[in-house]
Amino acid sequence: MAHAYENTGLAGRKLDEAGVRPGDVRHPDDLRLVPVTSRAEYRQAFPAGVLVRGATLSDPMVVRSRSSGTAHERLISADYSYTLAERRFGALDVNPPLLRVLADPATRHSVRYAAPNCSDVECSLPTTKFEDRVLPNGMLVLPSAHDVYATPDTMLRAAREEIDRWEPDYLSCDATRLAHLVRWCQDDGALPGRALILTYNFAPAFAVAHLRDRMPATMLLANSVTMSECGWIAATCEHGTTHLNVAELWLELLDADRHPVGQGAVGELVVTTLGEPLAPRVRYLTGDLYRLLGGCPCGHPHPAVRFEGRWRDAPVCADGTRMTTVAVDDLVGAPEHLVSYRFHQHAPERAELRYMSDRGAVPRWEEELVERLAERLGPRCRVEVGVAPYLPSERSGKFLTCTTAIS
Repeated sequence: MAHAYENTGLAGRKLDEAGVRPGDVRHPDDLRLVPVTSRAEYRQAFPAGVLVRGATLSDPMVVRSRSSGTAHERLISADYSYTLAERRFGALDVNPPLLRVLADPATRHSVRYAAPNCSDVECSLPTTKFEDRVLPNGMLVLPSAHDVYATPDTMLRAAREEIDRWEPDYLSCDATRLAHLVRWCQDDGALPGRALILTYNFAPAFAVAHLRDRMPATMLLANSVTMSECGWIAATCEHGTTHLNVAELWLELLDADRHPVGQGAVGELVVTTLGEPLAPRVRYLTGDLYRLLGGCPCGHPHPAVRFEGRWRDAPVCADGTRMTTVAVDDLVGAPEHLVSYRFHQHAPERAELRYMSDRGAVPRWEEELVERLAERLGPRCRVEVGVAPYLPSERSGKFLTCTTAIS
């Protein structure tokens, strides 16, 4: 806290405005005195007010990253490469088998498959060369269209062939995008690699089920939650439970009134970096929702949580509560016919869910789903469910299964 206050303009200004000094924060409960920092404030202050005094983006150890989203949402972040590595290994402490794969000196090649806005190189143009999409760390960024379900067959074929050509030790992929590729190339055999990490976006049940059915039995499957602003926030253990990376970050789960949530409740993740030498974040609002769990059979001390999605995408129910992205996904499930779906709440009294199916409309399932959604949203909300030949991605290139027009 003192480091951020004394060396960055943004943290210093916000603490001064609140009349708080670093010395006032001696216990975890004292953090309530410290004002939170929004994404917009961070974007506006970057880089002069965010980087510590004397630091420069031209330092060869600085890694710059750009978040996903459209123009008004995207922001540039910077961290030292060794800081990001420390957070990565801190998060992976909950999953020793995956850590062994990623830390193995023999691990040289990896693959990234995500929306173009989540990539560090141009990958959406068919003219980009294979060699131009290989990052310094040995990660190949696969060719990827902005609209996943409008991806040309030639691009899907190129992506699948490049995976085999690169022979990756592990894959780091958007679950929905990879599930679409695997479904399209279902006659090409199993994916190569020792591990599959689902990241960059929420992994819906239909995509995970499809990937599980088609991945080798020996391949590790894990989820990671990463942010361009902070690196590895969380990772799943061998039991599939997500654990927050409290080894490298001070993390809070707060309700709408900025109070800590209890076990079983959902709260927004707020991040304060620990020992951050370049761009300290002080109570940074992530906009991500997590449910605090009671524990995990793995016994790891890192808090067990369930990622619930983004706050802005959570539909509003009749009683004023929010139904998270994961809550919607739980209601939809992963029936065999389901290829993909997209739920959107237009207004408090109207919502619709469109789905892609490999066997056309499934009326009985539609009726049951309408009942389940209406029971949660409230009797005033009219829910329509219907099959569609195509579902669009967001302008950011990400495919979201759940959105709302209600702020």
